[in-house]
Amino acid sequence: MSDISAHKLAKVGTAHVFEEQLLYRGCWSEMVEFSYEDDNQQMRKWEGLHRKHHAEAVIIVARMKPSGKFIFIRQFRPPTDSYILEFPAGLVDPGESLETTAIRELFEETGYVGIVEDLSPKLFSSPGILSETVSFVHVQVDEKKLENQRPKAKNEPGEFITVFVKSPEEIPEFFNQEVKHGVKFDVKLYTYFMVQGFL
Repeated sequence: MSDISAHKLAKVGTAHVFEEQLLYRGCWSEMVEFSYEDDNQQMRKWEGLHRKHHAEAVIIVARMKPSGKFIFIRQFRPPTDSYILEFPAGLVDPGESLETTAIRELFEETGYVGIVEDLSPKLFSSPGILSETVSFVHVQVDEKKLENQRPKAKNEPGEFITVFVKSPEEIPEFFNQEVKHGVKFDVKLYTYFMVQGFL
């Protein structure tokens, strides 16, 4: 066991970014060039992306109670030129908590309402190119509530989201059918169900 306190963590290396230069700013993202020093004290360049305003994101693992069914979605993602099966997700608005974002985005994308049960640390989904952090937010959805019996999503203009509610037993065959229709998978969704032993 280490006697290093949580307030004085030892560094694992010496590499660090000195500066970044904006290369391009779009509606949703910024492309930048990083100037950094590696572990051999050599200066290097690297290109990467920030979300606009460095926004964080939440991944919502929503599960119905008492049935234990999961809620997930399918939508077209232009960078992949594919329909993607994924968990509901969204960007954190300025001044908004991760929990509030999760409840808001779940409702907007699926129409379901729930309560937050658990929250992961901030994680990186693609750190070789993207600075965005994501947090898994586990949400319990009471299927006995009236609003969850006939949910009505409030998708934003341009969002065309299909909602699915599946039990763990249904997931393997459902995923196989989606593959046959050319649907691709978000790594976070697929990995979650694989680790849970559902695939």
